[in-house]
Parts: sequence; structure tokens; C-alpha cells
Amino acid sequence: MDDIEEGPDPNDVRRHAKKMFTEREYRQKYRRIDFYRPNLKQLEFHNAPEREVMLRAGNQNGKTHAAGAHVTVSALAMYPDWYSGYRYDNPPKIERPNDFMGWCACTTAQKVKDGIQLKLLGDVLGGGMGMGLIPLDNIVGKPVMNRNVSGGVETVNLTRETGKAAIIRFKTYEQGREAFQGEPVDLTLLDEDISRTDNSIYGEVLARNVTTRGRIICSLTPLLGLSPLRKRFKQKLGPSMREILMTIWDAAVSKGGHIPDEDIPGIIASFPANERETRAFGADLQGEGAVFDTPIGQIKERLDPATVPAYWPWMWGFDFRHSGSQTSGHPFAAVLACWDRDADIIHIVHAVRMLGLASTHVASMKQHPMWDAPVAWPHDGGRGGSIIDGATVAEVYKKLGMNMRPTHATFAGSGFTFENGIDEMQTRFATGRLKIAEHLYDVFDEYQGYHREKGLVVKIDDDLLSAIRQVVMDIRFAKTPLEGGVSFRRPADPNGSIATGVNFDVFA
Repeated sequence: MDDIEEGPDPNDVRRHAKKMFTEREYRQKYRRIDFYRPNLKQLEFHNAPEREVMLRAGNQNGKTHAAGAHVTVSALAMYPDWYSGYRYDNPPKIERPNDFMGWCACTTAQKVKDGIQLKLLGDVLGGGMGMGLIPLDNIVGKPVMNRNVSGGVETVNLTRETGKAAIIRFKTYEQGREAFQGEPVDLTLLDEDISRTDNSIYGEVLARNVTTRGRIICSLTPLLGLSPLRKRFKQKLGPSMREILMTIWDAAVSKGGHIPDEDIPGIIASFPANERETRAFGADLQGEGAVFDTPIGQIKERLDPATVPAYWPWMWGFDFRHSGSQTSGHPFAAVLACWDRDADIIHIVHAVRMLGLASTHVASMKQHPMWDAPVAWPHDGGRGGSIIDGATVAEVYKKLGMNMRPTHATFAGSGFTFENGIDEMQTRFATGRLKIAEHLYDVFDEYQGYHREKGLVVKIDDDLLSAIRQVVMDIRFAKTPLEGGVSFRRPADPNGSIATGVNFDVFA
């Protein structure tokens, strides 16, 4: 049997480093977690309490770094001030020598070594032991090395801030499901999609969580499109799941990230056109079965609100929340459109997608200057929405102040079939008569993933697109602020409102 290379002894590295560096230099090199500051999307990921959490992002947007930081604070019970997420403070009620068990996995041994292992431990054989996110002082003994790749680690032992022990094992999807059997696990990181290798691995990981009430975190760029793992999160097949989408702009320096804002347009342009939305914005790579085939680059636009003429009418489109609790399930969605009536171009300029109560939805929309525009709503808004007074869903929003149309959205001939709405949207996209503001990443994410299976549209993660469909059907009823019977109101803070070509002084 070939000898297995040995990793360095962390005690030797510590002794040498503390002779060579000042205390501050030592901390900067060997306690990198102390200097980690998440951007807003990474913070949402860290603080998500759900049992299954996915951070979906473009390439080099910081997803693996955030995942490594999450493994670090969880394994070491080293919770920073900004952290309010799940805490592994109490050992599970099972017999084992360690207080925490974590797994980190990726597609191949080489990718594990060059990816999450490097983030956590540094370059183990290249003199960088302890220069990852896990502090050198918390590494106990020599790591057990992987015989299949030079410099690869199989197991590392750690000491927690509680004084107890923790273990992290590095695994690969190519090892198959058998490698993910056996021991109970508190936290598993799946870095990149498992679907190309073995979909049964995810079930094995779930089984390892039963006795520990453990968690799974996934970080990936969806280059496999709507894979089984992506569909699991889209369909929310687990009892407690959340997905966070992080785009290249979320990683901008101006947003607390690491990519200079001025570099981002060039980075986006450098990606192949057919992969651009995936590699920059984390959208599912589109393949066969796409509902809409107009390239995203042709439908997105930069519309300066200050240039919108006063005579352009405005309209909201709604898609009501109709399943799940207030904190899960199908969310409420709304889009705001202005209409160039002369050219018959609908411009989607604002979007809201959220869970919670109707009053919360309305409060969010009232932050926009055009909040009192007419509202196009779907036919299911005519069902009961209030247990107390028997009001329909649409009536609930009307009582909260929204300018609801008297009837649900239809085409001019009174039709409102789903496929006709899709056809009209596709025609408008293809002819340049339906445009989406370039900052509405959630709309583009739905657009990119919207697909058919066996000829039928899969109605998952289509909330904003459904709201747009209502606008497209009812756009003839859009109103300008100056038309009779409409009183678009000035926002509470005029200085913070979005400037438009409309004179807000005429508003009631």
C-alpha cells in the first residue's frame, strides 16, 4: 500500500508563526474569520434558520467563501456579532466523542481541495496551513490526508470555543452514496450541484441529520439548469427550506462585497452570451423546454424614471399568495408597469415578491410614488380571503387602499386563458413591446427558469411573471395621474421618492 502523505503539525506551525509575526500580523494571517464581513445576501444566508438552505449565485460572487464562513462559525461555536442564525451550542443526544460533526463535499477530490478545503484550512502542504477561515489555534493535531489527491485532506479535528471537540470531513460526490452513510452529522455543506453525479446522495445526507436535527447548506452556480436538486428547492419539497439568490451586483464593493463596481460590466460581458445570466446572476442555465426564447439581453432595459412622460399611464399587476403559511409557500407578487401607449410598449419598472400578510404587501407598495395606480388581478382574487367579513382576496386589498380594478384581468374579448396570456407575453418580448428594468433580478431569475415538461408549463417560481401576465391582459385600463378618478398620492417622503416626468405637485 502506498504511504499516505502527512500534513503539517499545527503546533509546529504555531510556534514558528508566533516567533515570526506580531500579534496583529498573526491574527491577519491565522484568524481570517475575524475579518470576514458578509454582504447583505451572505448575511441572509448565514442567518436563515431553515434546515435546508441554498445560496445560489454566479461565479466568483462569494458563495463558497460564505459557505466556508458558515461552516467555520458553526463548527467552532464562534458566533460573531452579526450572526443571528442557527447555533450548534448543545450536543445531540447521541453517544459520540465529539461535540460537532461537519461534512463538506464537492464534485471531485481536486475540486474539494481547490475549493472549500482551501477556504477553510489554507494551502495545507504549501506552507499555508491555518491561513483559511478556520483559525490555526483551533486546529488540533495533524489532518488526516486523502490518498487520492496530493494535498487533499480527509479529516481535520478542531477545538470549539466551548472547549469541546469538532470534526470536519471532506467528501466527494464521485465517491457515491456509500461514502455518505454511517455517522450522524450536524451540518453538511454541498458545494455545487450533486445532480450530475448521484442524486441519491442528498437522501443519504438527509438521513444523517435525523438524530442530530442537523442542517444542509448548498452553494452553487446552476450550470446544470433545473436539476433535481434545483427542483427540490423550487418546489420546496422539504419541511423547512430557503433559497437565497446572490448576483454579481450583490457582490459589488458598493454593496459591501469584494468586486469593484466599475469592473462588473466588463466581467458580465466576458461570459459567453448563452451562459451570461447564469455565471453573473445565478440564473438556471436554460435548456430545452424554455417557455420564452427571447434572450434576456433583448428584454432588459435601463429606463430613467425622470424621462417617463406625464401622459404615460401606469398599472400594477398582482399575483396573490394562495398556499402555505405566512412564512412559507407561494408568495405574493406585484409588478408596476408604465405604458408607452403610442408605441404599445409595456415597461416593467418595479417588482415586489414577499410572504406575510396583505397589510405588509400594501405597506411595501405604498413606498413607491405610483402606488395608487390601477391594479390588474387574477381570477382567483374573487375567492374568499377574509374569515371575519367574508371579503374576497381582491376586496381585502381594496380595503387596504389599493386601487383594484372592479373585475379580474381579461383580454379585450373577455378571455383570460393561461396559454393565451403566455403567447401574448412571448409575442411582446420577441417584438420589443414588453421590457423589464435591468435591476429586477428576481424577474429575470423567474424568466430564465420558466420551462415546460411534457408540453405543460411548470408553474413553480412564476409569481412575478404571473403578475406581468395580468398587466399584459388589462393594460388598456392603465391610467395617468392626471386622468379623472385617479389620485396617485405623494409618498410620505417626497425627497426619497423616485423622480419621474410626472409632476408630483398635482397629486392629492
